[in-house]
Amino acid sequence: MIRLSSMNWGVLETIYLVISFIVGFIITLVIIPYIIRIMKRKGYTGIDIHKTLKTEIPESGGISIIIGISFTAILLTIFFPDFFNEILIFVLTVVISGLIGYLDDRIKLRSRYKLLLTIFTGLVIFLANSVGFIQIESPTIPFLGKLRLNLIYPILAPLIVAVFANTVNMLEGYNGEGSGTSIIALFSLMICAIIWDSAEGLLFTVISLAILIPFFLYNKFPAKIFPGDVGTLSIGAIFASIALIGSLEAAVFCALLIHIFNSFYVIYSVKGFFESSEILDNRRDILLLENDFIKASDLKGAALTLPRLILAKGPMKEPDLVKNFYIISIICGFFAILTTLLMYSTIDFIAITIISGVFGLITVFLLYRYPRIRGTVVLMVILIVIGYLYLVAIDLFIVPIDFIDIDIFGLIIPTNILISLIIVIPGLLLWYYITIKYFWSEINKMKK
Repeated sequence: MIRLSSMNWGVLETIYLVISFIVGFIITLVIIPYIIRIMKRKGYTGIDIHKTLKTEIPESGGISIIIGISFTAILLTIFFPDFFNEILIFVLTVVISGLIGYLDDRIKLRSRYKLLLTIFTGLVIFLANSVGFIQIESPTIPFLGKLRLNLIYPILAPLIVAVFANTVNMLEGYNGEGSGTSIIALFSLMICAIIWDSAEGLLFTVISLAILIPFFLYNKFPAKIFPGDVGTLSIGAIFASIALIGSLEAAVFCALLIHIFNSFYVIYSVKGFFESSEILDNRRDILLLENDFIKASDLKGAALTLPRLILAKGPMKEPDLVKNFYIISIICGFFAILTTLLMYSTIDFIAITIISGVFGLITVFLLYRYPRIRGTVVLMVILIVIGYLYLVAIDLFIVPIDFIDIDIFGLIIPTNILISLIIVIPGLLLWYYITIKYFWSEINKMKK
C-alpha cells in the first residue's frame, strides 16, 4: 500500500481523479443502452420474479461494469503512472471475475465450479505479489496493529477473492439491491481510504463509484437491466481488490457485513454458496402476492435469507424491502469507518467517543424509522462490540506472551495468532447459534 501522504497529494491530483470519475461515469452511462438492446436482440433476458407482470429484463448488464472499469483504468494509469502495476492487477481481477460470471450467465455453472473458478481469479493477485509486481501487506487489525503474516497472507488471496465475489453474488435478486448496497459500501470505504491514507484504496473506490452509479440508475426499481453474475462477481472482485491491494481488509469486512450475514443464513440452510435465483420450489425464501407484494415463506425447508427475515414481520413491496437493505448498508458503513479509526496505534479516544456517539444517534433514528431491521442490526452491533473486546483481550493477554513460532517447511506461523484464532471459534459458534435462533423466532412469530 502506498500512503497518500507520501505522494504530496494536491489540487492537480484531485482534478485528475475527478476527471477519471467523470469520464468513467459518462462511458458507462452511454454504453448501458447499447448493452440493453444487444441483450434483448440475443434473447438474453430474465424474468423480474417479484412482479406479477413477470416482465422480461435484459441480463448480463454487468458487462458495462467491466467495460467502464477497463476504460477508466487506462485514464487512471495516464494520470497516476506510479500505480500502473496495482491498477493493472485490479482490472485483471475484476475482468476475469466478470468473464467467469458471464460464462455462468450463459451455461449456468454449478455453484462449486463457480467457487473454484473465482479462487482461480484470485491467483492473479497471488502471483503478482509472488514475483514482486505488487505488494500485499499483512492485514492491520484494530488494537493489534499489523499482523505477522507476510508469507501466509498472500497465499490466502485467492480464497479471499472467491469469498467476497460469491458473498456479494448471494444477496442479489432485487431491483437496485446489489448495485445500491455496493455504492453505499464503496462510499464508506472511500472515507476509510482517506482516513487510512491508502492511495490505492482511494483510486479504486472512486473509479468503482463512477461505474456503479450510472449502472444503478438503470438497475434501480423498476429495473431496465439486471447485472447478472458478470456484474455481481465483478463487484465482489472490486471489494476483494480494495481489501487486499488497498490494505483495507477490516473495513471491507464491516462494509459488507449485510452480505456476510445473508451468506451465513444461506450456507446454513442450503449447505453451500447459492444465489437467490437458484433457490427454487419448496426452498424458495419469499412468495409473490397480489399487487406486487412479497412475503416470507413460512415453510421449514425454505432457505434462510436476509430478505426472508425482514419480510417475516409482514409483506411489503420490493422497493420498500430494498430500502431496508440500504439502511443496513449505511449502518455497516459506520462500522467500517469506526473500525478504520481504531486501526491506528495511537487512538484518540475523545474523537472516537464523539464519532461513535454521532453514528449511534443516527443509527437509533434509522432504526426508529425502519423497525424491521432492528434485530438484525442489534446482532451486528453485538458482533462488532464483542469483536473489539476480544481483540483488546488478545492485545493484553496473548500478544505479550513470548511463544515460539511454528515452522512448517519454512512457512512461519505466529503461535500468538494461531492461539487467538482457536480461542475465537467457540465465540463465533455461539454468535452463529444466536443468529439462527433469532431467525426462527421471527419466522415462528409470523406463523402465529
